[in-house]
Amino acid sequence: MSTEEITVDILAIGAHPDDAEIGCAGLLIKAKQRGLRTGILVLTQGEMGTFGDPQTRRAEAEAAADILEVDAFQILDLPDARIEFNYENTLRIVEFLRRWRPRLVLSPHEDDHHPDHVATARLVERAVFLSTRPALFPQYEPIIPQPRHIMFPLSFQRPLRPHFVLDITDVYGIKQQALQAHGSQYAPILFAVEIVARYYGMMIPAAYGEGFLTKNPLPLTCALGII
Repeated sequence: MSTEEITVDILAIGAHPDDAEIGCAGLLIKAKQRGLRTGILVLTQGEMGTFGDPQTRRAEAEAAADILEVDAFQILDLPDARIEFNYENTLRIVEFLRRWRPRLVLSPHEDDHHPDHVATARLVERAVFLSTRPALFPQYEPIIPQPRHIMFPLSFQRPLRPHFVLDITDVYGIKQQALQAHGSQYAPILFAVEIVARYYGMMIPAAYGEGFLTKNPLPLTCALGII
């Protein structure tokens, strides 16, 4: 994994070290199987998590990223449980969008009980818009067209009806391995993730699924995909 001289097709942005694994690991795995380049950007080091210090959580996140075989990975140092929706934090995300140039950006959904997930969703939406502005970070080319932005639900307390569901049955075992890499976090999360994956899978129908939402219509490609 590297942060220099690399571009990705899909970038997952999470507030905490395990957000991407919970919400969209299956999509990232299936994208790699298609030959697409993937990346994960984590905004905090998860120091307010149930267990684990920042060093432990960083090591766990790196191990999970290795399992997912992402092409780019970075953890920032925004304060856990205190992410603010402001211009400074937006620019930190814009810089990575300009460097890594994703075509599709994923983030937590804004209807969530955790304020960090809400702030992250708003920051990413704003950063995606600003990533096309040439005056920002002129050392990088602006991203044109604007990356597409979809969101994954993270709140087990507020289950959402997704706009579309991805069948992840064939890669769910790998997703579990990535989640298990976050060993400092409490074990019941694995059970909760499985319930949610079965809930979304039931909608397709499939054994396991990941749900996604979008605020704007997404064009279908000639291959009937969104990227």
